[in-house]
Amino acid sequence: MTMTDHAHVFTPLKIGGITTKNRVECSPAIPFLASEDYFVTRELIEWYRRIARGGAGIVTVGETSIDYEDARRHGRANVLCLADNRAINGLSVLAETIQRYGAVASIELNHEGLRAPAEMTTDEIRAVIDRFADAAERCRHAGMDMIMIHGGHGHLLGSFFSPATNTRSDRYGGDLQQRAQFAVEVLDAVRAKIGGEMSLEYRISADELVPGAPSVEETLEFAKMIEGKIDLLHVSAGNLYAAETVPRMIQPIYLPRGINVEFAARFKKELRVPVVTVGSITMDMAEEIISEGKADMVAMIRSIIADPDCVRKTRIGRAADIRPCVRCNRCVSETRDYTRPTRCTVNPIAGREVEFLNIQTPEQRKRVVVVGGGPAGMEAARTAASRGHKVVLFEKESRLGGSLAKAAVPAFKHDMKTYLDWAQQTTLDTPGLDVRLSTEATAEAINMECPDVIILAVGSSPTVPELPGIDQKNVVWAGDMHIQGVEIGDEVIVAGAGMVGCETALDLGLDGKLVTLIDMLPLDMIACDVHPISRTALLDMLRSASVVIKTQTRLESVTSAGAIVMNRDGGREEILCDSVVLALGATPRHETVRLLEGLAEDVRVIGDCRRRGGNLRRAITDGFNAAIDI
Repeated sequence: MTMTDHAHVFTPLKIGGITTKNRVECSPAIPFLASEDYFVTRELIEWYRRIARGGAGIVTVGETSIDYEDARRHGRANVLCLADNRAINGLSVLAETIQRYGAVASIELNHEGLRAPAEMTTDEIRAVIDRFADAAERCRHAGMDMIMIHGGHGHLLGSFFSPATNTRSDRYGGDLQQRAQFAVEVLDAVRAKIGGEMSLEYRISADELVPGAPSVEETLEFAKMIEGKIDLLHVSAGNLYAAETVPRMIQPIYLPRGINVEFAARFKKELRVPVVTVGSITMDMAEEIISEGKADMVAMIRSIIADPDCVRKTRIGRAADIRPCVRCNRCVSETRDYTRPTRCTVNPIAGREVEFLNIQTPEQRKRVVVVGGGPAGMEAARTAASRGHKVVLFEKESRLGGSLAKAAVPAFKHDMKTYLDWAQQTTLDTPGLDVRLSTEATAEAINMECPDVIILAVGSSPTVPELPGIDQKNVVWAGDMHIQGVEIGDEVIVAGAGMVGCETALDLGLDGKLVTLIDMLPLDMIACDVHPISRTALLDMLRSASVVIKTQTRLESVTSAGAIVMNRDGGREEILCDSVVLALGATPRHETVRLLEGLAEDVRVIGDCRRRGGNLRRAITDGFNAAIDI
């Protein structure tokens, strides 16, 4: 594809007094790369430099606090705060960095709030309005082009607009106009400080998806009230403080892409101000959305984190080279839940830009052998070859992918399949990389290559407990379910309720099977290896698929008619079924590692064979780390 295939995406858009070079906005997120005292760092500058260099028309610095107390109240560290003039210096460098690459430098201002609007006095409300205005003025002094005010997702301004949380009886509560008053006064105060020098964007939840929240019609009425005060309306959905709605805000792999576009289309029909939509949008989807008049602009962040060059690659006709986002939400969950710096499952450099600013060219071209063509092995092989080394990759199967090839089979794992296809093709196409499929990496075969470095990525084997009847024909390992010739009956027990077990149960349930999912853990611990936003969606889908979940239940034995299980009280029961599917974890192939680790002085062990409890991010990061310094 070329730029002409995305002609609408690459059409400039006038937003107030500025014009963007294209219709892609890098939406706001918190990488947690600011200093502990809330200022710009080199890490933050390089994070946004990499994004701006990748081609987005607007780069929005995410969720900046206007109030130290608000930032501290919510346990935030390593985020930006514009509560005093000391922030201007670093912010000006950040603005210059973004603008250097032709992007509009924007920043989101937010106040998370007290969660109880009725507790705020009018003096406190006035103080918050002043803080928004003062922060906006600091943005103007720093040379930013644009400001986004966050009025959605249940934060302070959104909570005032919602009758579900605003029970005030003064001028800031009651009917729609009064509930909107706080936001209106914030916008007026901000505009008074920035005038026409900067453009102004407002972010809303078209529908918070919680009982008692404003209807879409009410939110649209509010949008009409403020459209004369803003230059761009950012239409999202959900409430960050109602866990069941967060998957609608930040869609995991289990939900469709673009599910908020319908809201933007509705608002665009009735508003004069340009409208931006957000929610798992790809570059191809962006062209379709804009060309069909459903939105004027699209916002994305996870796709840009996965491949910061996705906009540029699309513009120059290299869309097939874009590294796909798998929507695992680790980039979001690990930061929000643990205030760790952002990391990406598929892009091992994300959040580590400073570390790899000046990667030294190897002084010597080495012979590198990689054993195992799963995600870790593919990443290691590509990285080593891209560094100029001569690389041989041994894979005993007829295709690359390892365990990921099995995990990506269910229809709801389409994003994972897209990544797998990209990784396979990119690995096969990498110059200097000799991929040998259907080839066992014996000691003799490895020695023939005279390797300087061996990277072992031999994966893991399914854990199969020693139980009566476990070797019967009605017992299947989860990874083998889709192998040709494997038959799964209509009534199924899935043993093990981690991510693999839950996804297996969902796959079977969606196929019309009657599924019972059992695990020794309590309910609040199942799928604990799935990050919270994704876990919420996964458990909801299991319920929708009528999967029966029995927790604190242990598999005791398998019979020809089903399985004997023990509950937490020691009672045993027989569950009748046609098939028992095991999803009880995996055991690293330490024995294979021991057989091969003496074949070179420099041997590096990565991925699932290195540790229990591996996941895709660890595998890819292991592969990259092992190869980048060879």
